[in-house]
Amino acid sequence: MPHSPDNLPLPLYSAAQVRELDARLIAAGTPGFELMNRAAHAIWRALRRRWPNSGVLTVLAGRGNNAGDSYLVAALALRAGWQVQLLAVGGAAQLQGDAALARDQAIAEGVLVQPWRECAALQGVVLDGMLGTGLQGEVREPYAQAIRLLNDSGLPVLAVDIPSGLCADTGQALGVAVRADLTVTLIGLKLGLFTGQSADYLGELQFDDLQADSTVLAAQAFTAQRLVRTNLPQLPARSRTVHKGQLGHVLVVGGDHGFAGASLLSAQSALRAGAGMVSLATRSEHLPAAHVRLPEVMAVAVASANQLLALGKNANVWVVGPGLGQNAWGEVWYRRPRSAVRRRSGMPTH
Repeated sequence: MPHSPDNLPLPLYSAAQVRELDARLIAAGTPGFELMNRAAHAIWRALRRRWPNSGVLTVLAGRGNNAGDSYLVAALALRAGWQVQLLAVGGAAQLQGDAALARDQAIAEGVLVQPWRECAALQGVVLDGMLGTGLQGEVREPYAQAIRLLNDSGLPVLAVDIPSGLCADTGQALGVAVRADLTVTLIGLKLGLFTGQSADYLGELQFDDLQADSTVLAAQAFTAQRLVRTNLPQLPARSRTVHKGQLGHVLVVGGDHGFAGASLLSAQSALRAGAGMVSLATRSEHLPAAHVRLPEVMAVAVASANQLLALGKNANVWVVGPGLGQNAWGEVWYRRPRSAVRRRSGMPTH
């Protein structure tokens, strides 16, 4: 799987694709409980690196595989001499499959499992293993209450795979979500870790592929890819004798009363993107600012649609909208030139 300079993979998966990837890894010969153990060790390593001297761990466990990972982390912490309390928010008896095996192993190693209660005293580092990528709809009780109390506690938080309450596909908080200091995500990067509101909830993001079979990873479909310096398309080198007339002409249309900044910034962006010539059609009172800030831009005050069409006759690209506003002045520039350009290009005008 290709990685970027920040050591994170490039592919981004939906929640369903991650579940399919997990199933394929199991079908290819890696038992699910083995993957869970690898996840627990990866989380425990990250936790010790971030908070090596804490010595106290509170685990909030739900009912899915995130809970199974968390039970095993609790056992590892207890084995290392940490003070551990595990609060079962979703009910320990409701765990199934590999998560139930993880619960039984943790209890056998001395982890005391207690039911979640509102008066529970959270201590040390808190491990969020409540809700995972399968969450559908807004967070319900008792999880919502646990998340609110955790966020108000001020304690350091490590989220397992994804902060509880964050949608794995959109990055939106589903009513309420855990604000983590560190998120350790596993096997594949979820799309919702890079979209929506996720930046407010993740804290530091770390990734572990759990030593997954690279051939299985390569065969799995993904939804998108992260854009980083190494995979952005490279523009061809320009000839040393090229002149501005060979590098395209951009016309920016906008800047109603009080909105000059948007059109100026757009014109400046066109220049920085490499346009050879940039024209700005705007209100007359904005011309002094345009000439001072961007002397290389051909700023013109436009008073009629015909004047604008003549100005943009030789433009390769029209940028209509920055600071255009919703008044009659902006309406003229939006509708009439738009229709004319579409007729000239053969595009539908409706």
